[in-house]
Amino acid sequence: MKYQVLKTEDFRTSRWTGGTTTQLAIWPQDSEYLERNFVWRLSTATCEKEESVFSRLPDFNRVLVVLSGSVVLAHENVRSARLRELEQDAFDGAYRTKSFGAITDYNLMVRKGNEGSVEVIALSEENRTLTVEDKEQYAMGTQAFYCRDGYATVDISGTMVMLKEGEQLVIDYDRRESLRLSVMGEGHLIRCSIWYNYEEGSFGPTRIEKKPATAEDFRQCIFIANTQYRFSKYTNKRLKSVWYDEELQKGIRAVNRFAIADILFFAGIALVGFLGAGRFHSPILWIAAFVVWFLLYSLLVAPAVYFLAVPKPVAAHIKDVSRLTPYERELREKQMNTNERVTRILNRYKFSGTAEYDEDGNRLDDLSSKKF
Repeated sequence: MKYQVLKTEDFRTSRWTGGTTTQLAIWPQDSEYLERNFVWRLSTATCEKEESVFSRLPDFNRVLVVLSGSVVLAHENVRSARLRELEQDAFDGAYRTKSFGAITDYNLMVRKGNEGSVEVIALSEENRTLTVEDKEQYAMGTQAFYCRDGYATVDISGTMVMLKEGEQLVIDYDRRESLRLSVMGEGHLIRCSIWYNYEEGSFGPTRIEKKPATAEDFRQCIFIANTQYRFSKYTNKRLKSVWYDEELQKGIRAVNRFAIADILFFAGIALVGFLGAGRFHSPILWIAAFVVWFLLYSLLVAPAVYFLAVPKPVAAHIKDVSRLTPYERELREKQMNTNERVTRILNRYKFSGTAEYDEDGNRLDDLSSKKF
């Protein structure tokens, strides 16, 4: 079990179409809201307009608690909810939701397949023991407390933690641990109970720590450089059992896009021809010179080009296909079912035949606004 008290300097505030949103906590901690690769997220938000449209989050369930003001949440073709201060509404993030009313709210988002609930606690000087529900289908749990107003003392299995207005307490624990909680104070606490399972790499790429380049990295680049021809996957058995992750693929594409290695290869051929002209009078010398250049290119020049472009440690980005995370398996399957050459051609001509003209034959649509 571990806990942390998050304060203003730990929060991240940004604009959204209806006002501002402040991220209080997110898990995993290195996940990003915009990438939608998190399990749960706690935030506050202001709805500054009388009418606001919520972002759709089809992979998540949501709970909204009104911190100040009043609001009507209209879930299109589902239902509406009229909320006053400290009242809440739980809804599917896939709903098309509009809010009517200027408010400040507290939000819990939980990825579907996991569970979360919110409780508003009115504090008093009398110590109140809280029940921590055990859900055996989940391996992990989080208890979170946000001090909406006043102050609070939270007893975490004998450890006392003080919370001031606007501070967020997050307690992460393994369900095998015995967690005892009690609270007292003045004002109101927003309590979130979250239960979840998580496997690293389930919702996004695995984070790999960057390290200084080594000779092993260069050795891996020799393999990469010499397996970039079109039919390499049919001639090299190792390629059938490994997969390059997104970051490594990006580095390789940067080299291949501008044909840097190919340009150097033909430049070397031209240089051998230039230097050998008038000097090599025997076919054996010409063959030997080209063989030497080919070996030099294959073992040094081309690997060096990829070595400069790819992330280190290189080996960590070359994944065994039998040990891919759920996210990596899904991405690999998608790539295997996609023909990149056909996709590029389709993208090039996707606006063909879409031009709009008036009766006099003048172009109506703005070609420059169409993004290829």
